[in-house]
Amino acid sequence: MTYPHRDHIRSFSCPIIATNIVGDVSGPIPRSWVYAPVQSLSELTRWTNDAFCTVQHDLNVDAFVEETSQRRLPYQPQNASPIWFRCYLLLGSNNKHGLYFHGPHAIMDGGPTLNAFALMLQWMTNDVIEPAENLPWGTEWHNLPLGPVDATGGPREDWDTAGIELLKQLSDSEAVHTIPLTVRPFRMSQSAVGKTCRLVRVLDPTLTRRLVNKTRIVGCSMSHLFEAAYCMVLLARNQLPPSVWDAYHFPGNSSAISLIPHLKLPYDTKTHFISSRSHIPIQISMAEISPMISPRRQLLQLTQAIEQRYARFATHPCMPHIQAARAYQPDALSERPNFESSINNVGPMERRLPLSWKGRHTTEPVIELESVLFSVRLTSLTP
Repeated sequence: MTYPHRDHIRSFSCPIIATNIVGDVSGPIPRSWVYAPVQSLSELTRWTNDAFCTVQHDLNVDAFVEETSQRRLPYQPQNASPIWFRCYLLLGSNNKHGLYFHGPHAIMDGGPTLNAFALMLQWMTNDVIEPAENLPWGTEWHNLPLGPVDATGGPREDWDTAGIELLKQLSDSEAVHTIPLTVRPFRMSQSAVGKTCRLVRVLDPTLTRRLVNKTRIVGCSMSHLFEAAYCMVLLARNQLPPSVWDAYHFPGNSSAISLIPHLKLPYDTKTHFISSRSHIPIQISMAEISPMISPRRQLLQLTQAIEQRYARFATHPCMPHIQAARAYQPDALSERPNFESSINNVGPMERRLPLSWKGRHTTEPVIELESVLFSVRLTSLTP
C-alpha cells in the first residue's frame, strides 16, 4: 500500500496544503495564507518528501494520533519553508494500515478533510493517472479555494442593509441577560496542553435509525439533537431548583451551519480543501423549557428551540458571509471567559468517504476502511 500520487493532492486538487502564513496577528499586515506556485520538479520533490512520511511499526492508531496531535505546527525541515500539512502512511501488520493527515484546523475542517481522504484513496486505487512531471506546474494556483464570499455567489447587493442588520441580530443574540449554565472543569489549569482525550460511545444501527426518524418527524436534525443533548448534560450537572430556573440560559456560541447548500459554480466542493461551514451564536433561555416535565420532553423542547434559531439564521441570504465579516470585528480573537463546548456533526460518513474502494480492473475491494478518527489540538486559553 503506497501513495504514489501524492503530488496530485498538491497540484490539481489541494494546493492550499502547501501554503504558508505571512503577516502577524498583532501587526500592521493581517495574517494570510500565501501560495507560491511550483517552479521546478526538484522543488516539488523536496516538498513531497517533507510533507509525506511512512511510519514502519505495528499499528496503534490511537497512540500515534494522540502523540502527533500534541506537536505544534508548522514542521520546520532543514533548508526549506515551513510545512503546515503532513500525511503519514502507517504500516501495520496483517495488511492493516492507516492514513493520517496532520494540519491546522484553519484549512482542515471535518467535511472537506473527508473529501481529501476520498481523493487520496481514489488515486491510490487508480492505476491510470497522469505522471507528476506531465502536470502543468505553475497553473495549480487556479485550484486554490475561493473565499466564502466568492464561493457563495459574490457580495450581496443588500449587504449594507440586510447584512449589517444580521450582524446586529447576532450580536444581540450573544448579549448575556441571564446566567449561562456551564460545567466547570475539575481542574482550572492545563497540565498537558493539546493532549487528546477520546471517549467513544457507539450507537447501534437500530437505535441510530430510530433517532434519525424521530428527529425528522418533529422537523429537526441530528445536529439539533446533539446540541440539545449537551444542554441536558448541563442541566443534569447543575441540578437547579425551579425557583431560580428562569435566571439561567443554555449557551451555544459555536453552533455550525453548513455552507454547502449556498456554494455556487465554479466552486468545486470535492477538491477545495478548506472549511465549508459558518458559526452562529445560539442561546436558549431556560424560561422556554419547563422544569416540571420529564427529561424526555425537555429534550424535545430544547431540540425544537435550537432548530428554530438555526432556521432563523440559516435561511438568511447574507448568512454565508457572516463568518468572514465577523472575523474583522474588534473582538474576533478575544478569549471568552466562560467554559464552553462545541458540538460537531459531520453527517453520514459514506456521503463523503466511501468505505470500500475497488481498483480499475478488480471486482473485489482493494481498500476497505474500518474506522475514521478525528483529533483536535485545543489552543484555547480556557481549560
